Amino acid sequence: MARTRALDQPLRRDVRLLGRLLGEVLVEQEGQDLFDLEEEVRRLSIQRRRGPVAGRRAAAAQLADILQRLPLERAEPVLRAFAVYFQLVNLAEQHHRIRRARTHAGSASARPQRGSMESTLLSLKAAGVPPERVREALRHMRVTLTLTAHPTQAVRRTLLEKLYRMASLLEERDRCALTPRESAENLESLREEITTLWQTDELRRERPTVGDEVKNALWYVEEVLAEQLSLTPEMLDWAFERAYGEPLGKVGTPVRIHSWVGGDMDGNPLVTPEVFADTLRAHRARGLRRLLHDLEALGGRLSQSARHAKPSPALEASLARDAAELPEAQRRLAPRTIGEPWRRKLRFMEERLQRALDYVTAQRAGETREMPAGAYRTPEALLEDLDLLANALVDAKGARAGLRRLRWVRERVCALGLSLAELEARVPAEDAVSAAASLDGGPPPTEGGTRLLAVLARLKEAQAESGEPACRTLILSMASTAEDVLAAFQCVKHAGLWDEKRGCATVDVVPLFEQLGALDSGPDVLRALFAHPEYRRHLNARGAQEVMVGYSDSGKEVGLLAASAALQRAQVALTEVCREAGVPLRLFHGRGESVARGGGPAQEAILALPPGAVAGGYKATEQGEALDHKYARPELARRTLELILGGVLLHTLDAQPRPPPEAEATFRAVFDTLAETGRREYRGLVWEDPRFLELFTAATPVEEIGALPIGSRPSKRKAGGLETLRAIPWVFAWTQNRAILPGWYGVGSALEAYSREPGGAEMLKRMYKEWPFFRVVIDNVTMVLAKTDLAIAGRYAKLAPVSTRPLWRRIQEEHRRTRKQVKALTGELKLLDHNPQLQRSISLRNPYVDPMSFLQVELLKRKREGQAECDRPLLLTLNGIAAGMRNTG
Repeated sequence: MARTRALDQPLRRDVRLLGRLLGEVLVEQEGQDLFDLEEEVRRLSIQRRRGPVAGRRAAAAQLADILQRLPLERAEPVLRAFAVYFQLVNLAEQHHRIRRARTHAGSASARPQRGSMESTLLSLKAAGVPPERVREALRHMRVTLTLTAHPTQAVRRTLLEKLYRMASLLEERDRCALTPRESAENLESLREEITTLWQTDELRRERPTVGDEVKNALWYVEEVLAEQLSLTPEMLDWAFERAYGEPLGKVGTPVRIHSWVGGDMDGNPLVTPEVFADTLRAHRARGLRRLLHDLEALGGRLSQSARHAKPSPALEASLARDAAELPEAQRRLAPRTIGEPWRRKLRFMEERLQRALDYVTAQRAGETREMPAGAYRTPEALLEDLDLLANALVDAKGARAGLRRLRWVRERVCALGLSLAELEARVPAEDAVSAAASLDGGPPPTEGGTRLLAVLARLKEAQAESGEPACRTLILSMASTAEDVLAAFQCVKHAGLWDEKRGCATVDVVPLFEQLGALDSGPDVLRALFAHPEYRRHLNARGAQEVMVGYSDSGKEVGLLAASAALQRAQVALTEVCREAGVPLRLFHGRGESVARGGGPAQEAILALPPGAVAGGYKATEQGEALDHKYARPELARRTLELILGGVLLHTLDAQPRPPPEAEATFRAVFDTLAETGRREYRGLVWEDPRFLELFTAATPVEEIGALPIGSRPSKRKAGGLETLRAIPWVFAWTQNRAILPGWYGVGSALEAYSREPGGAEMLKRMYKEWPFFRVVIDNVTMVLAKTDLAIAGRYAKLAPVSTRPLWRRIQEEHRRTRKQVKALTGELKLLDHNPQLQRSISLRNPYVDPMSFLQVELLKRKREGQAECDRPLLLTLNGIAAGMRNTG
């Protein structure tokens, strides 16, 4: 513990430094009075959590009194002070994660960092897994990460860019021995960034467009992920040799990047056919620009002269073909590349990319023209030329004269194609059913059905221009029957998305099972699909059936435990059905970032999946709010990729600790019992008590969340009550009021009831010790409970009618019960004793979130009483609390 505290001293130093600089900025910009007020609020917030109970209560009362009397014009700067502080704390913690990883790696006596690829491979070696088996697994591994634009990333891009610059300044302080002058310049630069941060509006003036969200998601690919994916094979090779003492051999990057942003039509009317088509072109244009930059940089390096490095006959023949196909480029390039065959070849390749880019740019401008002759249409053509250059380098003894960088570019093309991400389309299953019925002579399609048919027509055009990888996945949300899938299949065929030679569609139709009934009936849906002759021929040609399992709507419908049990049952049954039918299964995990939506540590989540559910392939969503703390910097992205790849490798080789099959069967039966108790308790509160909706809408800022301009998609799929509310604002609202109810409600009752059974408590402890799935569920609940503050949530509950008070007492009782049962199960005296780093992070943040929560309660009260001018400070509290709580939706 003392060593951990010592390692955390640099974090505390950075937080103090950034806090001091912020204080100086506050005095300069707003005056000493505001700074003194902010410090008094901060002091009371800390006092509210420390010392005797009476003192804590007195501090809470005093804090509430100050904030209740605060004029609106003073509320905003106070809120902004705490919100900016959180952005700085988040920055410091992010930087400290990188620093700790470097410190760990730089220690000669240290073991490899937990979860790293080196650590994973060492554990495989220790388990007796031979190197050839690992090689084979890595060669066939495929990990797909699908970026989404869920509206819980509440920080504007312009603010994030300032924080990135500050991260570089903190790194400079760590990694360089600065002179006094350099140190002063560094501090002044930090102060400038914080001042500009203070003077910049943290709220968007208007809701972002889908195009804004596309650019935001692609930024992470362009600036960070593209490079990290190209370096992945080297990382794997280095770790393999460290563990096994021999080279890994040729292995490409196993990661592919997909995106829903601009293709997700589920409840978002702004994703029109035109927006969908423009997103495809935006992906391609940005990808082509990135590749042009890569080839230009390669040309600067591959300056080999034919006098000193003899070009291969294949390279010379290729240059002759290029000159014949691109005579204008030949006349322009020849004088500048005389005697430099590699550079000349790269210039011809740039020309082919530029022609493709000009075509896409013209399309986006509304011009109609043919694809220019010689332009690259598919990644395969570019890869062929890159391989030609690489082989010629090897033949000319240039393996150490640019081959490595050339391979980096090749890996990027393998991972990303000619675009920056492969777009996926998602539509409600009811739209596909309506569209298919209209094709069979039924009534005209609904608005959604009409949109689907138009989108498929645009998709047909895109595939004709650039091949299947432009977009080849159609996801059906709320799918529940084989007829849903076959309706979409019919629409795809009607659109001409069909390969006659292979006898299959050029699109994978992916049912998304997300509610309890759909998850349970999913295996029967697959059996019916496999029995359909034409669809089965389609699957045989495509090579796999992809199925998406949703973690969000099931949790909202039946609670955490029942949703977790249903997802486990579904994955086991889907895997078995596909094994029996001889159809490879590709599971797509629709995980959110919050625990209530399937979030939690990535590697642990993968290892907790049932046997056979990975089998070398893993696909999952990466939520919009997660992108920044997972992929904003190269070191963070590398760590994220290592954790995911390590988990997939361990699961594929079945090398992680797992109970014997008979014990796991017993554990599943026990968990089903827990799930049923949790389901009854959760449904009894959320869906069966008529007062609950009134409590929810009054005791959370759910209505105000809909007004926050942080995402293009509405908070509801369609008009209606709680059943139409998306899972994201459902969880977001409960996180804002600090109850985080979806992440734990029903767990305490389930654990308590089973513990009363003979041998029940002992069985639960055994399950926690031996079964990764159960341990992950309980550890995630523990984390949520540590973030929860029922005392503050109670202040929100007082905004609700008196008639809902019995419901709130019921929530309080279940919360106490859950804390007690979880601690009894884990053996912790205090929540998160087994994870002191996270425990300290939460305890560091909570006192600074509290003032914003107190003020949000007061602002909600004023707004609902009709007081004007509350909207902006209220939105600032939503932003600030989101930044403080991190995983919000």
